[in-house]
Amino acid sequence: MAAITLAQYGTGAFVTTALHPLGYAKVLIQAGYEPLPPTPSVSLFGKESLIYPNVLQYISHIHKVDGFSGLYRGLFPRVLSGTLGNFVQNSVAEKLKVVAADLQTRQANEGEEEDELAVWLKGFCIDTTQETISRCCGIVASHPLQVITVRCMLQFVGRETTYDSVFSSIREIYDNDGILGFFAGLMPRLVGEVLMVWVTNFLARLLNRYLVEEKDMKSYTAAACGLVVSHFTYPFTLTSNIMAVNGSGLVAASPPRMPRYDNWLDCFSDLGAKGQLKRGASMFWRYYHGPVIYREGKIVAAPRPFGA
Repeated sequence: MAAITLAQYGTGAFVTTALHPLGYAKVLIQAGYEPLPPTPSVSLFGKESLIYPNVLQYISHIHKVDGFSGLYRGLFPRVLSGTLGNFVQNSVAEKLKVVAADLQTRQANEGEEEDELAVWLKGFCIDTTQETISRCCGIVASHPLQVITVRCMLQFVGRETTYDSVFSSIREIYDNDGILGFFAGLMPRLVGEVLMVWVTNFLARLLNRYLVEEKDMKSYTAAACGLVVSHFTYPFTLTSNIMAVNGSGLVAASPPRMPRYDNWLDCFSDLGAKGQLKRGASMFWRYYHGPVIYREGKIVAAPRPFGA
């Protein structure tokens, strides 16, 4: 069992490493940093639009500035964060399974009879509550490393070196923000995760109960529902990453590149008012929605954004 667990963690770390440049570029985009100007193009519906370079072109720009090793800025704390989060989540989940099993045994011994729907709802609530608690524990435990990861990545914009190591990052955050600084952006992350777990599980169980009949297909329902639900919970992930750096003193997280927010609700509201709650959600079709310059009825250019 221990060997299997170590293999799982090792596989997770390998996948994180392989895909890190994509995640790195996405965090920079989420922060509003656009070093390359949008260019005229045509949307999928034939409308003339401006689009930013796709994520692969973005990665190419990072490579030109920092070289190959620069593509892995923030990798070490990110791997630590994922490993710690998974370990805590799995450990708590195992403990909760024992508690749930004891509760079910006690209820069975009491001989209580319930209708099918009540059993279904109770099973849904128990399982989802267990998953919610275990996931939230993993997030809380790993979030300080997530804050360090995001701040390390955002140093690319201002060429800072403050968060180049985990230990220097811990000292910097503690000296400037205290203990609470390690949990910057935690609340929207937790809210998004709780919504994700409950809505995904409810839809998956509902579909498996009434629509999906093939047993083999039922195992894929939760993953499919998760992809759909993640589209709606993405704004909370975006807000979390922005709040993780907001007020840190980094160039990328300071005016005029990024407003100073009082709390995460202020950030969420501001992004919504600007139509930016999906910023960074798309990797390839990244449309520019700001003011543009027209000449003879055609788009010719757009003002360079603050992030450039």
